[in-house]
Amino acid sequence: MFYVVSYDITDNKKRNKIIKYLESYGVRVQYSVFEAELNETQLNSLKRNLKKSINLNEDTIRIYPLCSECRKKIETIGIDKGSYYKKDFLIV
Repeated sequence: MFYVVSYDITDNKKRNKIIKYLESYGVRVQYSVFEAELNETQLNSLKRNLKKSINLNEDTIRIYPLCSECRKKIETIGIDKGSYYKKDFLIV
């Protein structure tokens, strides 16, 4: 399934760590927004590791699932940094 992951993390060191981690799962489309195609195992691992990496009383990470029909309706005004997911691709 396709997910949008956004974050609000005030600590620079912690935020940079989260950015590197999210880059291993998906594509950064805004400063604090990533898009990723994840299966259930990947999603569970992502959530588990993010929870361990942030201060649950100060930081926020939001994960939005998008169905395939909703994904088709994504519109971008300006540079489309998420176009990676609009093409068919094969990872070997």
